[in-house]
Amino acid sequence: MTIIQTHNIDSVCPDLVHLAKKEGLLFSSNIMFFVVFNENDPIAFFGLKLYATSATMKCSYVIKSERGGGLLYNMTEYRLKWLKLNRPKIKIVNANTTKMSLNTHLKHGANIQARYKNGITKLWYEIL
Repeated sequence: MTIIQTHNIDSVCPDLVHLAKKEGLLFSSNIMFFVVFNENDPIAFFGLKLYATSATMKCSYVIKSERGGGLLYNMTEYRLKWLKLNRPKIKIVNANTTKMSLNTHLKHGANIQARYKNGITKLWYEIL
């Protein structure tokens, strides 16, 4: 698998973005994306919104045929390691997650900040 970094995800994997939107994934501006390729095919993407001393994990998406194999776990780990290496001043990372990905974040040490009625859980990580 190969991971590339981009700010323009629509130009790298438009079909995958379309699938994600059909499944209800919301996109915001100024996200740095990482796209996961299996050979030449994009199979997943994930993003970070960067601030001076914090970051927010955004837009995690894995195609249905690749779900359940630990890819989301690896994507979360990749983001945390990337931040440590490339943005050492960032010590706090936030995420809003669905029930489907909550356990993955908890396994990485995320703390629950709030639970919302719509099923979303707000999390935070402290990077040491």
